[in-house]
Amino acid sequence: MPYCRKCGAKLNEESRFCYKCGTSASAPPRVVHVFLKRDPLVLAAIVIVAVVVCVIVVSGVVYAPLYDVNFNQTCQDTHPNVKQLNLNFQANTAQVNVELLNTTGSNIAIEVYAKGSRGFFGSANPVNVTFTNETSGDTLTVNSKVTLANQIFTRNLQVVCTIYVNPALNLNLNVTSQTGEIILNSDSSATFQSVNLETATGSVEANFGKDAVIAGNVSLKTQTGSVHFRFYQASVNGNVTVNLASTLGSTDVDVMQSRSLGGNLAVNAATTTGSINVNLQLDGDVAAKITSQVNVGNIRFDKTKEGFSGDNSNLQSTNYPVSYNLEVNNLVNGMGDVNIVASYQSPVTKNKT
Repeated sequence: MPYCRKCGAKLNEESRFCYKCGTSASAPPRVVHVFLKRDPLVLAAIVIVAVVVCVIVVSGVVYAPLYDVNFNQTCQDTHPNVKQLNLNFQANTAQVNVELLNTTGSNIAIEVYAKGSRGFFGSANPVNVTFTNETSGDTLTVNSKVTLANQIFTRNLQVVCTIYVNPALNLNLNVTSQTGEIILNSDSSATFQSVNLETATGSVEANFGKDAVIAGNVSLKTQTGSVHFRFYQASVNGNVTVNLASTLGSTDVDVMQSRSLGGNLAVNAATTTGSINVNLQLDGDVAAKITSQVNVGNIRFDKTKEGFSGDNSNLQSTNYPVSYNLEVNNLVNGMGDVNIVASYQSPVTKNKT
């Protein structure tokens, strides 16, 4: 039998209220207290999720390609009576092309083109170009620099620098880039007093074609990438040394010559880890000597035609030496192979002198 929870009076089973004090006979609602346990791992997970969400949102705003970039600028020099050009050009991230262009009144022109996109905080003009030109007598000195600023706020931004030089001038070219490809093309008559092409990451290539004259030393270098030296029916003035070096990558020497060099040409090809590939196609009064040394690797000579003798590490053409000679010296400091293809287009007559 139930009792009133307030006054204690006995109640019937059917009673809804106490007949003495009027208190409801139904049981009061039960209050359940729930206490959350502060788990450090749960709190840490919540914080990490919040941070990740914020980073994603901020990155989307900061780095998203919101604006197109179209940049084009040309700098040139038109000083009169110039006979020699000294060029010092630097870029931090760009593809650099050096071309010969005989234009009336222009000694040099540098065209910089960039296309891509930038984020919210990216500079409205992410490419900075500097150009100074001074003359002393008949010598022109040009210093130019192309800098890509705020690279973390740009997307797919391609920078191409094309340098046009007058082939009628005596050329001293010093072109460097931190990242990117450097290519020199000489397909017409020109005299190179010195050439230095160097990049930290990327390939370096120099092509000296017919009527080009190398009158001073040439240096092509890269740390990570390939080096290509091509010499097609060109000539040298005096004793010229070409130094080719790649720390991590291949080094290629490609010579096609059927006329006298006009001077002695020594090509030193080196790599730390990578291959050295030599391709000589010779004829006429051209003599060659090839020496090779490897640390860990092999020296392979593919003698497709008669004309060379000796072992793979020390090869000489049958007519070596002549008045002016080509010498190729290969060195693999670390691990890699030396691959040699050398041939004469016609039978070689042994030099009797």
